[in-house]
Amino acid sequence: MVNRTESPAGRVVVVDLRDGASASVEEALKQTEHDLTRRFLVIDGAADLVGHQLLHERLYSHGPARLLCLAVGAPEQRQLRRPLPLGPPEAGVLWLPDTLAGAAPGTERFDASLRPLLELLLETAVFDSVLRELADVPQGVAVPAVRVLEHDLTDDARSRSWRQALEHLAGQDVPAHVQPTGGARSGAGAQDGLAPGLSLLLGQSVPRSLADRPWLIPGGRMHDRHEECLDALDETREVCEGIRGAAGLFGRAGKEADLPARFERLADALAAFRAEVAGALGDGGGDRVLPEQRSRLMERGIELTEVPEVTRAGVGPALRGHTERLLGDRLPLRSVAARLSALADRSAPAGSTARLRRLDEACPPERVAELSLPPRFTTPGPWGRDAGLAFLICCVAGLWPVTGWVTGPLTGLVAAGLAVLMLRRRPGRSRDGGLDGGGDTRALTRLLAGVAGGVIGAAAGLALSPPPWVGPVALVAALAALVLLAVRDWTAAVDDWWSQTDWTFASRAVSEVDELLADTVVHDWLLADARYHCSDAARAVALLVRGLADTVEARLRAGPAVGRPLPVDEPGGPSSGATGGFDWDSWGSGADDWSDDPWSEPLAPDAGPPSGPDFGTDSAVPRPAPWPEPAWAPDGVDDATPPADDQQHALRDLWPSGSGDDALPWLERETGDGGPELVDTLVGDLTQGAVTILATRWAAVEREPATAGGVSLRPRMDELLDEEHRRLGRDGAAAAPPYAPDPANRPGIASLLGVSADRVGRLLGEGGAEHLVPLCGAEHRRLLSKDPQAARLFRFAPEAMRRGAEPDTGQDAWPAAEDVVWTAGGRHAGVLKLVPMRPETVRSVRGEEGGAP
Repeated sequence: MVNRTESPAGRVVVVDLRDGASASVEEALKQTEHDLTRRFLVIDGAADLVGHQLLHERLYSHGPARLLCLAVGAPEQRQLRRPLPLGPPEAGVLWLPDTLAGAAPGTERFDASLRPLLELLLETAVFDSVLRELADVPQGVAVPAVRVLEHDLTDDARSRSWRQALEHLAGQDVPAHVQPTGGARSGAGAQDGLAPGLSLLLGQSVPRSLADRPWLIPGGRMHDRHEECLDALDETREVCEGIRGAAGLFGRAGKEADLPARFERLADALAAFRAEVAGALGDGGGDRVLPEQRSRLMERGIELTEVPEVTRAGVGPALRGHTERLLGDRLPLRSVAARLSALADRSAPAGSTARLRRLDEACPPERVAELSLPPRFTTPGPWGRDAGLAFLICCVAGLWPVTGWVTGPLTGLVAAGLAVLMLRRRPGRSRDGGLDGGGDTRALTRLLAGVAGGVIGAAAGLALSPPPWVGPVALVAALAALVLLAVRDWTAAVDDWWSQTDWTFASRAVSEVDELLADTVVHDWLLADARYHCSDAARAVALLVRGLADTVEARLRAGPAVGRPLPVDEPGGPSSGATGGFDWDSWGSGADDWSDDPWSEPLAPDAGPPSGPDFGTDSAVPRPAPWPEPAWAPDGVDDATPPADDQQHALRDLWPSGSGDDALPWLERETGDGGPELVDTLVGDLTQGAVTILATRWAAVEREPATAGGVSLRPRMDELLDEEHRRLGRDGAAAAPPYAPDPANRPGIASLLGVSADRVGRLLGEGGAEHLVPLCGAEHRRLLSKDPQAARLFRFAPEAMRRGAEPDTGQDAWPAAEDVVWTAGGRHAGVLKLVPMRPETVRSVRGEEGGAP
């Protein structure tokens, strides 16, 4: 099945000629001055068509136009005189002798009953379809027979969803220094998901083209100072590695190491590098680097080059993409403004002189001065362990009978001598003795414990009388153990001494000072212009976004209709329990037999057409009760006429709330309490509208950000809020606005209004055309053609009705015929049948024939 879906461009303008005033014609022509296709929905009295021919012709004065005339009233008239300008194919007439509202034409009640029909015909697709079908009808004149289902929101649902959408859109005030939470991508990436062009302006990262420090001139002062620090660090580390183990204790490496002098050289190199960096920070201070500052930096060995990755020209598009991404994540406006303010603060260069405190933190001068002072050299571990080992080893050496009285104590002397050797070779003592951190290797403890162990071992040797070979073996083993123990203690003591030095601090200080210099060169000097531009632009956009949020909050406080003529919201209309219908199959075969016409006997004035099986059970429908008072605007709001482009929405004022007996027999109403996606859809529309509003200011922001933020966007935001509120009142925001990013995936009416599509499906089905109601009285039915084949019928429904209502198989879920017209917006679905008039009841005349002025 192929359904006819029409989405023609343009609009339909209402022209009410019932008062005969030409002002409405001029206003309509002015509105359509730039339209490619002019469409006019003319409301005129059926008896005044010929007299208003000049007004009809005036609508063609600006070029080709399409006219659809609703000729209302003239219930006593038995022949309709149609002027030539209203003839097909570009014009047509729908005669509405009676809308079955229970009121005479010209009364407020009758006019109010036109509202649903006018809203329907204002849909461009329906307008064009009616004209196309009227072109095939004799004389282009027909009486409509309709069955309309109107979907709407309750007052509470409309007010609640609108308030919730505005509250979410505005958000809460967040201090600029606080990073707001929320959003689908919050916290993503090192710089909260910023584009590369912005992240380089904020963090400590360096562009790839500057990774090799191209600003350092080889052989320059800054380069040499940095290299001296690295050489001193490496040399000191290598010397310390060389004195570990036996080579440092017994060889020349330990004697010639002179680590204090090397640390002194390292301290001097680090102090010189720090002083050079501090001087460069002072030379490059200020908002922007001036030419004389560049010269001084060049003398220090720093050359400022261009950065191809980040330019002033690329900041604007990157900032726009970031802002639109935040809004696309549905962040509230105030949260977006806070993030932009934080971005402005973080991207503004603080100046290189402001980094001197960071230099003091990374490399304090007092720590540099203390770098050359060597720490104390001591053997690690408790003294009891050293004493116990010396005692045990010397005891073993004394096991040689008789000789042990000599070898045992002498072994203790050897242990003390090795301790003295470690003390003399300590790394904290310079070669000339000028720098000495002191030390203690526990030589006396080892001597006393060794002598005592040797004596006890000698006594044990006499008492045990071991074999003769045991004594020499024990002595050799004891001496080897002493040497191994001394090497182990020496290595452990050197490592412990090294850990107490400030070499690690010096290495970290050199790295941090170099990073500080790189950060200063890149972000304060090379990227200064781009960062200032980003800061000013982000602050300007933050002001604009905050202004939009203020407008939304003002609307929240004042209400939707204060100061402007907005549609009057009304609850759902009466139920369809007592509606009438007409069986078109009872028309007969089309023979012109007036005596057999079932309408030859007029119905009682208070009787309606017979009801159909699906829409009512009563045999007759009483005329509606007296019309209720119209809904007036809130207190304090002028009763102004809505703008012309708001006519479709202002027409709702003609149809006040009603229920029960106030129902039109051809109109059903179904109201919902709001679907699960209504608020999100409203927020999405308003957010995307805010993006569209901001798009008008990006050129000014990129060109002159200092003044771009001072322009008020309140009028445009008010227009956006008005338009979205009208969309909510018209069809529950089911129709996508022009700026919607993905209208094809917009939620359907069921998800927006919270109503079921079952009734629409039945109405658009094959049985929906069986219970149409002709908009005429019983006395006019004899004027209609009795040929069922001459009538033209089509069905209509909003495109949003079938969104979200299609099964997983991909097949169309609607049991409708091929004559369905899917409208881009609106809240009406149903069937419209154009019933032609009998040939003798329509007469085409010229203006002068009818006595036109």
